[in-house]
Amino acid sequence: MKPVLLDCTLRDGGNQNDWQFTATDVRTIVSTLDAARVDVIEVGYRGGSGSRKSATAGPSAHCTPEYLAALPDVSHAELAVMVVPTVCPLDALDDLPDSPVSMVRIAAYPWNIDGVAPYVRRVRELGLKPGVNLMAVSYTTPEQLAAIAETVAAEPPDVFYIADSFGALTPDDVRQRIGLLAERLPVPLGIHAHNNLGLAAANALAGLDAGVRWLDASLCAMARGAGNLATEQAAAFLRAWPRYRTHTDLPTVCAAAEYVAEQVLPRPMTVRRAEIAAGINDHHFYYQERIDKTAARFGVDPWEAGRRIGAARPRKVVNETVEQVCRELAATEGTKE
Repeated sequence: MKPVLLDCTLRDGGNQNDWQFTATDVRTIVSTLDAARVDVIEVGYRGGSGSRKSATAGPSAHCTPEYLAALPDVSHAELAVMVVPTVCPLDALDDLPDSPVSMVRIAAYPWNIDGVAPYVRRVRELGLKPGVNLMAVSYTTPEQLAAIAETVAAEPPDVFYIADSFGALTPDDVRQRIGLLAERLPVPLGIHAHNNLGLAAANALAGLDAGVRWLDASLCAMARGAGNLATEQAAAFLRAWPRYRTHTDLPTVCAAAEYVAEQVLPRPMTVRRAEIAAGINDHHFYYQERIDKTAARFGVDPWEAGRRIGAARPRKVVNETVEQVCRELAATEGTKE
């Protein structure tokens, strides 16, 4: 089996550096990954991120026609962009056929998956390949995931991804979800794994065992919070394990990772208390700093506050949610005393 390896450093990695990749960074990352024969390189968002608003975001947060036109030529890899329907209007895709991009990945949460179908249709009409990424898959029950599969099957993309947005899944969780989807969707499946619990590689391998054919990764794991599966580590285990076939050149991928580590990353990716807390409590990493500060103000346990927030499955990262949970927790603990 030869999995498809997709590098999303310039898109997801932008959560670490506000998408402030220089022209040299973009050229080096794309050219080196292409030379390494990585299958797909995602070069950024078209229309912005749905989870991190930034007035200072760099060019890969928007993928303007000028940015796309300046991308280096590639001889092996396909180039992709991601769109989030809630922030990117449908007509913002219309110029993409005039760009080097051949694939558009459409990202949606479980509660707005209904908005994906028009984008899949439009991408196909433009002669491009549509993919769909289901974010926050850890927030779905089996029944909800089955209903999502039915919705997606009505306008099937070329590949359907589950994204462990909060780094909360275990290999057993991955196998269950991929198994359910494989029974219901007649398209290749993919996984986007976050490393909050140190399980990104294990979850990717569990996904491959269960039927996944596409793997997301980023150089040096560069992404929000604890980061993703690292592209260089994915290339390494695909190369080392005889059951998988890969044409990716590991030394060249490692050269790209060294460049990112030395020239791009503002700090090394770490898995510390904040990242682990977000993963074990199954909530967005951008909640964690707010939880820590608000829990300290109310004098409550931030781990318990985080657990309650994750259990509530909030749809947006807002201060009011943290305030309410910490206030209720403080009242409960006061009653016990």
